[in-house]
Amino acid sequence: MNLIFIIFFVLIYIQQIPVECIQCYQCSSEEDEFCPAFGKFDETKNALVDCFSLESYVPGHMCMKMVKESYDTFYAKGWKTVIRSCASRSTLGVAQGCRYFVDEVGLEVAVCYCENRDGCNGSSINLHSILLLTLTLFAVFFIPSNKC
Repeated sequence: MNLIFIIFFVLIYIQQIPVECIQCYQCSSEEDEFCPAFGKFDETKNALVDCFSLESYVPGHMCMKMVKESYDTFYAKGWKTVIRSCASRSTLGVAQGCRYFVDEVGLEVAVCYCENRDGCNGSSINLHSILLLTLTLFAVFFIPSNKC
């Protein structure tokens, strides 16, 4: 049982280590049909870009995902756009995590920065979290305890 907990905490630690040369998804829902604003982002239809290569629009050491959204009003129909790219630094002064705000024209904006793994600005499902949950469930239900 102790071995499972050690593996569990090692995997959590490894997930938090920033990588030196990161690869991120780079697309805009306004220009690319495989970068949807609505629906699931399909990582198999999008290629990772090395953030220090010439392919990267913005060179950097972290990934960024920005979602801008307006809602239906009496005068206009709502819309949503998603932009994924590399980032050199956070314009909001944060290294990781998300910030939510309303911009100067009234759009709701969510900007998320990450640097803990390649492609962290892709889908919202984190494979490391799924692995950790599976290991924990396995430990709880299938490893016999030493109770008398």
